[in-house]
Amino acid sequence: MKSNNGSRTTAWLLCTLSFTLAIIPSFAVGQDSSQETSDKNPQRQDSSKQPEKSDASPAGALGAGWLDTYFYQIGTAGLLAGNREGLHWGGIYIPNASATGVIDRFEGTQTVPGQLYNVAVLQTTVVYDHFIGHNNRLALQYQPSIAFANGQVFRDFSNQHTSLDLLLFTRPRWNVRFSDGFLYRYAQRGVGYPYFDANPVTSGTVRNGFLDGPTRWLSDSANLTIGYALSPRSMVGITPNYTFSESGSGANFARGVSYGGNVNWNYRMSERQTVGLTYYGQLIRETSGTTFDTFYHTLAGKMGRQFSATWSIQGSTGITTSTSSIPKSSRGWYFYGSLEAIKQFSHSSIALNYSRGDTLATGLISSQYADRADMSFQKRISPRLSWSIGGGYLHEVQNRASGAWYASSHAQFLLAPRAGLNATLDYSHKGQRLGNVATDLFSGNRDIFTFGLMWQPAQTQY
Repeated sequence: MKSNNGSRTTAWLLCTLSFTLAIIPSFAVGQDSSQETSDKNPQRQDSSKQPEKSDASPAGALGAGWLDTYFYQIGTAGLLAGNREGLHWGGIYIPNASATGVIDRFEGTQTVPGQLYNVAVLQTTVVYDHFIGHNNRLALQYQPSIAFANGQVFRDFSNQHTSLDLLLFTRPRWNVRFSDGFLYRYAQRGVGYPYFDANPVTSGTVRNGFLDGPTRWLSDSANLTIGYALSPRSMVGITPNYTFSESGSGANFARGVSYGGNVNWNYRMSERQTVGLTYYGQLIRETSGTTFDTFYHTLAGKMGRQFSATWSIQGSTGITTSTSSIPKSSRGWYFYGSLEAIKQFSHSSIALNYSRGDTLATGLISSQYADRADMSFQKRISPRLSWSIGGGYLHEVQNRASGAWYASSHAQFLLAPRAGLNATLDYSHKGQRLGNVATDLFSGNRDIFTFGLMWQPAQTQY
């Protein structure tokens, strides 16, 4: 389906949202300010962690990860602090909304036809955040988006994204938390979220899927983390997890299911450095006409080092072994590794992330592991203007490999500080190369240009 005449729809929607956002701040002020809110970030409860120097304040989760009580905003590395900025009704609030014009050009290879889309996308986030007792917490986030072209809903860009976080149990030595993320796209494509986002303050990172396909995409990932402190310096954690993904249309569906879990042991050598061991076991069941299983076992050593309050690095290295049920094959062995590094400067930051793992939650149903690397550079040019660039790469590590890459740029200007109104401008270029079995993805190059307005009253006021 082509839609090349959506400029009127885009302009009308942007004008309408501009007027709406202009009156939102006055409406929000009129809400009941006497509501009980939490205006502080959740703090780590590690009483044994005393800084050696003033610059030794942790920039990231290098210490007792099992005591991490942070919740993150859906799709980003920003903290969900519990501040009910914007529209709020008790524990429910809307922290942001955006209207975006999208120009999407796809250039296919071989027999895949090219396409051009002009659409307008409206997106918002609804949050329910509630503290249970003194330490426990529940956060439910829902991020719908709806797209229009020629006055009609354009389903290819209308998506649903939901996340649930539960801090179930906290004691001086115990920590139990549960997380679940659900994503549904009418077609395997989307806009309005970063492919790779990094928070230099907390050293948190998140990577979203960037692969594109012609059919709908559904995925759900859940994990339960149980942590226990063996001593003030050492801790163990157990994390069972489950992922289900489905792609296709009509009667032609491809499905992937992952059952797994990891066991971690961490030891803090000093305030700035930790070491540890991890074991990860996983069964990936892929169904696409034929059902077959692949088993993975990984053993790795890991280390984290905080060089200063603005620079941290952590990574792991080890071995992975795999076997497959159909066709039956001999045991395979290959290298396993991961790396995360973040460096913050006075007005900029740089982040790097690499990992090897499955692709079921990020856009590709496959029983093979894949390497993925992402990098970003963020720069605050002025108090109101920020800019970032980034890029990434994904490639399956075994035979019949599929691969993809992207490069992106984002600019944001704070138009009205008191209203939290921003102008945004984005460009990304992506390329995909298919293996023999990745039939649910596009093969070719894609250029996406977006421009719009974003209302975010929690934006720092200048």
